[in-house]
Amino acid sequence: MLDYEKLIKRLEDENTRVDVTDAQKEVNKHRIKWIRMVNRPKPPVTPYIRFNLVEEKLKNPDFQWSPNSLMGK
Repeated sequence: MLDYEKLIKRLEDENTRVDVTDAQKEVNKHRIKWIRMVNRPKPPVTPYIRFNLVEEKLKNPDFQWSPNSLMGK
């Protein structure tokens, strides 16, 4: 079991206790939601391929570029 799963379990157990206030229960629910969001599976990173403008122009004489295209817009 991972550390954040232990923390979620502890917060859920705390919410079941009678002596915990409603405000603290809401805080615990928010913390559980936040912890799950932060620790969700991450998508694989897609590498960014930068174009070599000279090479592209040599391959394709009709290739055109602008400063905006260099900025990724």
